[in-house]
Amino acid sequence: MEKHPLSDESNTWETVVEECEALADDYREQGWHVVVALPGDVVPVPGTGDSAVEHVGLDIVVGDDVYGDVEAAVEGATFDEYEAFRAVTNGLVYLALVVRATDDEVAVCLPLYYRLAESDRMFSMLNNGETMRTKVHPLDPDKGVEFVHEDPEPLLPPDWDADL
Repeated sequence: MEKHPLSDESNTWETVVEECEALADDYREQGWHVVVALPGDVVPVPGTGDSAVEHVGLDIVVGDDVYGDVEAAVEGATFDEYEAFRAVTNGLVYLALVVRATDDEVAVCLPLYYRLAESDRMFSMLNNGETMRTKVHPLDPDKGVEFVHEDPEPLLPPDWDADL
């Protein structure tokens, strides 16, 4: 059985989740509507062996209840900014990602992680000019919302294109 990537001895994941919660609290204090969506899984796409490429970026599975909150928050909002705080350790990229609809004062906070070992195709396609997207969906992959990242740098490890 494969070991879950967050089962290491460090508390990096807990720190990322706490950071997202703190960021959400800061936005709420300013009157924003904020959703924090903890993932059940995060996968860089396209993955090794994926024959079809629906999007390039991160595929995030959340619970149905959380997805409903995300879907309601993004409805009618125009997301125009994002910021990400990252850490890279033990072959994982950890992210505290906040996507914002500034005019609507709506934010979605996403504590994320992904394996570097599964990221080669994503990195290669980004290096070739593809636009990075973050897709958040419930178990049903036909549903979902996407956030577009014209500048993917804050979501990637500092040296992501060094070996391409």
